[in-house]
Amino acid sequence: MTANEILADIENYEKFDPVKGTVEGKTYVVVPTTTETGKNSDVVINGHITLAHNTTLIFAGGKISGTGTLTGDNTRLIAPITQIFGEDITVDGIWVMDRAYPQWFGARNDISNNEFWHLRVACEAAKSTEENPLTPAAEKDNIEEARNAALKNLKAWKVDSSDAINKAMKLKHAGEVFLPKGEYAICKTLKVPYGIVLRGELADYRLNSSNIQLPIGDYPLGGDTTPDDLSSYYKLGTVIRPLNTNYPLTVDSDGTPITSFDNNFAVVINPNIHPNENHNEAWEQEFPSAFTTIRDIQFINFWTETPSMRGIYAIGGMKIENVSWSQFVQAVATPDDMYCDGKTIINCQFNAPTGCIFYGSIFHKLIIQTETEKIEKIIKRFVIDKKEYYAFDLSGLGDNLYFHHNHLGMGEITGGLKLRSSNGAQISCNIINDNIAFYNCKGISFSANHCEDGIQVKISNSQIDFSGNYFHKGKKPTFLIRDDYARGSINVQSSTIALQNNSLVFLDHEDESSKLYIGNISPYDIQTDGYLSLSIQNTYRYRTPRNAGGNIHPCGITILKEIWTEGVAEPELIPFTEFNDLSYLLSGNSLIKPNFHIVHNHVVNNTQFFRGAAMANNNIVWFLEKGAYHYRMQTIWDKKRLIGSSTLTLGNFNLGEIGSNTNTGKPQGLLLNIGTNSYDGPSDGNGNQVWGVIRSGFLRVGGNEAKSVYL
Repeated sequence: MTANEILADIENYEKFDPVKGTVEGKTYVVVPTTTETGKNSDVVINGHITLAHNTTLIFAGGKISGTGTLTGDNTRLIAPITQIFGEDITVDGIWVMDRAYPQWFGARNDISNNEFWHLRVACEAAKSTEENPLTPAAEKDNIEEARNAALKNLKAWKVDSSDAINKAMKLKHAGEVFLPKGEYAICKTLKVPYGIVLRGELADYRLNSSNIQLPIGDYPLGGDTTPDDLSSYYKLGTVIRPLNTNYPLTVDSDGTPITSFDNNFAVVINPNIHPNENHNEAWEQEFPSAFTTIRDIQFINFWTETPSMRGIYAIGGMKIENVSWSQFVQAVATPDDMYCDGKTIINCQFNAPTGCIFYGSIFHKLIIQTETEKIEKIIKRFVIDKKEYYAFDLSGLGDNLYFHHNHLGMGEITGGLKLRSSNGAQISCNIINDNIAFYNCKGISFSANHCEDGIQVKISNSQIDFSGNYFHKGKKPTFLIRDDYARGSINVQSSTIALQNNSLVFLDHEDESSKLYIGNISPYDIQTDGYLSLSIQNTYRYRTPRNAGGNIHPCGITILKEIWTEGVAEPELIPFTEFNDLSYLLSGNSLIKPNFHIVHNHVVNNTQFFRGAAMANNNIVWFLEKGAYHYRMQTIWDKKRLIGSSTLTLGNFNLGEIGSNTNTGKPQGLLLNIGTNSYDGPSDGNGNQVWGVIRSGFLRVGGNEAKSVYL
C-alpha cells in the first residue's frame, strides 16, 4: 500500500494512544488530542514506550511530546515536513521511511533576517564590550545582561537546529536525511553517522543572473500569488549558518578563538557515537567505506561571531559533493593518524575567508566620516591563530582519493590543498588558487588543473605525475621539491616527479599609459635540493597577453639548486646552469637524476641555426671612433663544450659618418638583422626547435681594437 493510499483512508485507522499500546502489524494515526476546554494538545509520553513489531505510525496533524522515550521496532513512519516530536522526546530503535527530515524534531529553515541579525548584534555587543578597553565601566556592567538576553532569544525563537538535525540522522540510522531549502542556524557540531546521506537542495542560480518567469500557482511558501521573496527563496538553496554562543570570546593557548563547536568544526563525519568493543575509539565503523555523504549544502559563516570556523572533519571514507563554504578557514580535514580509503570531493567551492583570521593583537582605530561628524571607533582585533590551515587537508594513509572539479579561492590561510601519505589519488579539473602540498604520497595524478595567483606546489618524498596543468607564475618558483630527511645523503632518489605538457604562464600587464610590462615573477620555475628523479616533457614557460588569449610565446623553464650545509639553517641558492643554459631543448625532453645529473639523448646535427645580415642605418648616435668596421656573427650552442656554428661574415661598414641623406644631420650606425633557417624557428636539424646564443664581433679596420659582444 502506498503512502497516498494510506492517507486517503486515514479516518479508518485507530488513534495512537501510548496508554493502550500497539499491536503487531497494525497502523495507527497521531492526531491532536482534544482537551476538556476544547483546545488541541499533543500526545504526551513521559515514560518508555516500545512500539509493536512492524507497526505503522501516521502523523496527521498530531505531535508526540513529553520527556519520555519512543522506541520503534521496524516501525514505518509517515509524516509531513513539520514538527512531530517534542524537543525533550527521545526517539530510539529501528524506523522505516524513505528519508528523514530535521523538521520532525523542530528544525527551522524559515528564520528571518531580523532574528539572525538581532542575535548577531546582541552577541557582538557582549563580545566587543568585553574586549574594548576604552569602554566605560557602566557599559561593561551590561556584558552578562546582553549575553544572557541573546541566549534567551536563541532558545525562545528555537533558532538552533543542530539538535534536530542530529536527531533526524540518528532516527534514519542509514540513508538520506533531507534538509529542504532555507537557512538553518546551528550552535553546535553536526555529527553525521556512518552511512548517512545529509542532503540539501540546490538553488536556482538562473535567478542570480537574469529575470525569468516564475511558476504560476502551487508556490512553496503557500497561497495563489507570488510572495515578494519568492525569487529569493529559489535563489537560496539549503544554507547552514554556524552561530557561536561562546561569549565573551575566549582563545586557547595558541591563540585560536574558541567557539561552541567541537574543535571549531561545523560537521564531523563518522564519529564514534555508538562505541563498543569492536570499534575504534575515534570512528563508529572501523575502516569505513565511502558511504557517508554530504551534498547540495551551502555553509555560510558569521565570521565576526565564529572566527576560525572549520567545515567538515571526516573520520574515514566519505563523499562530499556540491558543497560550498564561505568565510571559513577550512573546508575539509581528515586525521593524520588513521587509515581510510575513498575520500571523494566533487564540485565543491571554497571562498576566500577574508577577515576570518585577524593578524595581530592590536587595537585598530577606525574613523567613520558621516555628514555631520567623524565617529571614532576602537576595534580589538583577534590574536593570531597560529595553526596551519589548508582549505582541504586530506592527510592520513589511504587509497582511492578523488578530488575533482572543485574551486578554491585565495585567502588568508596557508594553502588550498594538502595530501599526506596518500597511496593513489586523482586530482583533476580543479581551480586551485592557493598553495598545494604533497608529503609522502605515491601514485598521484595531478591533471588538467588551473592554478592562479602565483601558487607554489611543495613536494616531499612523493611520486606524482603532473600533466596538462596551467600554472600562473608568481614571486616564488612554481615547484619546491625537497626532502629534509635525506639531507646529507648522496644520490638519494626521494621523489619521482613527471612534468608533462604543463604551462607555466606569466601575463603582460598594462600601466596607466597602456604600456605593457611583465609583473614581478620569479626567474625560476623549480627549486630543489636534488634528491629526486624529475622527468620533463613539453613543459614550458609561456608569455601571453593580459587577457590570457591570443599568441603565446614559449621559452624553457629554469631550475634553482638548494645547496645545504650542515649547521646552516637556510640553503645556498644557485642557478642550475647545466640545465638552464639548454633549457629550451631540455624542457622538451629530459631527465634529471639525483645529485643534479642530467640525462638526455639530444644530438646536434646542424649548428648553422641563424642567418644574419647588416646594413648602415641613419639616425643612430655612434659613440665609438668613426671609421671602417668589419662585422662577423656566430651561433654558440654550448659555451662549456665550445659547440657553435661556423662564422658568418656580415661585411665592412663606415660607421659614425654623416649619412647620404644630409637633411638628417645624424651620425650613421649599424642595423643587424638576425633571422632563422626555417619558418618555424631555429632548428637543430632534427626538427627540434632550439635556442642558442648569438655572438657578434667587430674589428676596426686599420686599427688595433677588436671586441666580441653577446646579444
